[in-house]
Amino acid sequence: MEKMTIKQIRVGLNMTQKQMAKYLGISPVSYTNKEIGKRRFYFDEVKRICELAKISIDVVKIEVQKAI
Repeated sequence: MEKMTIKQIRVGLNMTQKQMAKYLGISPVSYTNKEIGKRRFYFDEVKRICELAKISIDVVKIEVQKAI
């Protein structure tokens, strides 16, 4: 199976960046910066997105940042 980006997953869920940001509990600007690669997603954020989309985290094409 080909790896998917977070954007592809979000679009597949028919969600806007603003809706996904709200789901993750972060600002829309923070979410946008993560989706375009200016910042990295935290592992728990990617995990929550995968749970919402009902997909394995193994199919996500992304670099994650460790939570402090």
